[in-house]
Amino acid sequence: MVSTARGLPALAFVIGTALSTIGAALGILEATYIATVSDPSRGALRTAFMITLLLAASVLTVPQVPRLASRWGYRRLYALTVGATAAVWAVTGLAVVAGLPRYPTLLVAVPFMGVLTGLGTVLAPLLCRAYLSGDSMAGAYARLSVIMGLSWGAGSLLGGHLLQTAPAGLGFLSRAALAVPLAAVLALCPPRGDVPPAKARAGRAWRTLLHHVSTPSPLRTVITLTGFVGIFALPYLTLIVPITAALRHVPLISGAGLLMAGTAVGQVFSPLFVTLLQRRFASLPAAVLASLVCAALLLAFAFASFVWTGENELAIWVLIGAGFGAARYTAKALELDAAVNSGVPDGEAVATLSFVKGACTPIGLLLWSMLITFASVEVTLLVASAGLAAGCAAVWTSYNRHARATAAPSAS
Repeated sequence: MVSTARGLPALAFVIGTALSTIGAALGILEATYIATVSDPSRGALRTAFMITLLLAASVLTVPQVPRLASRWGYRRLYALTVGATAAVWAVTGLAVVAGLPRYPTLLVAVPFMGVLTGLGTVLAPLLCRAYLSGDSMAGAYARLSVIMGLSWGAGSLLGGHLLQTAPAGLGFLSRAALAVPLAAVLALCPPRGDVPPAKARAGRAWRTLLHHVSTPSPLRTVITLTGFVGIFALPYLTLIVPITAALRHVPLISGAGLLMAGTAVGQVFSPLFVTLLQRRFASLPAAVLASLVCAALLLAFAFASFVWTGENELAIWVLIGAGFGAARYTAKALELDAAVNSGVPDGEAVATLSFVKGACTPIGLLLWSMLITFASVEVTLLVASAGLAAGCAAVWTSYNRHARATAAPSAS
């Protein structure tokens, strides 16, 4: 997976990322489980509220990343971010172990986690490409998705097994401990590839980002797709525990862990799909096609819930979830590639993409959680599938119109 040309720094980065991802799966599984069981009748709403707090803090942080990186450097800033992540999760875990109320403790910690998430969503893809040098952004991120998918799947299965009987807070403490190796790698092992120069326009972080959002450009077409995905697809990944609860699977945490693992393992196939799609399409239309597959799989989820029940339903959902994971992370890799090749500095492009995703996902969380609570999982999936398909059609039309407009002056 990592060639000898890339050397030990790349291998160390992959191993550190794998361990950190296992910890992330354990931490998130325990956090969403706590939110769900704190009020079973409103588990989806409580989970959505918690994630919305995290995303709000993330959205406010993202525009500042290029400015902070211009002072600290991308690699040093990412090392500090991962180290701080370990500290925040450790404090949260110790508070839960000490007997403090679990859900309120999470709500206090979540804004800090959101700030660090905002930093990480911009920094991780850039450092991924630097450590896995020689690849495009899509290629590097898709290749890393293999180890991330396997690691997230392992963490989900481990969490589903251990957290049923383990003391409360173990998932949080594991998240903290397993982030430390990645922080050490970032601090001690510089990548063989080039880290992009950190450029920021002093005092204009928000103005620059909002300019990218509001001005017609190739980047805005990319972030339009990101917005639709954030509303209609990403909530599935964060509401797996409430969805499993709505399926009435017992024990809840093991079923949710299995469903998370199935979705995560699908990431393993994203490099193959990225390669196949890029042979025939540019990155943005390829991302649209991958997102359309996500919409079709959400429809298949709904159909499976109508037809099957009990363990059969869960098994079918795990299989469909693997396909969803493959399509989603294929689309994500292609979106990143289209963004950094849109003529905007890499840091600004990824920050804008992260900002739009963070701003739109809470809208989707509200929509999904309300529909799950007051209608059903099946209705939620039908609405999400239709909305994502319509959004993909709109982006495809916009892309083709822009391509024709660009080609017309060249032809004349």
